[in-house]
Amino acid sequence: MEKTLKACPCCGSKAELKQAHYLESEKPYSYVHCTNAECGLHNHTPHFSSENEQKNAEDAINAWNRGEQVPALH
Repeated sequence: MEKTLKACPCCGSKAELKQAHYLESEKPYSYVHCTNAECGLHNHTPHFSSENEQKNAEDAINAWNRGEQVPALH
């Protein structure tokens, strides 16, 4: 799948794909976030969850690269 992540739309820093599991259900989820701890998109990005980890990752990367579901920060 190796898609290149675009830089953060807010600060221009490198983006990173993260994958984890919800503790309650062990259901996998993926999200992309900014690696700059000072940026608003470091912690506030949407999670993509289904039973398929690869689909979650693809959905998260595609949404990040298209700027979809990225919160407006002021």
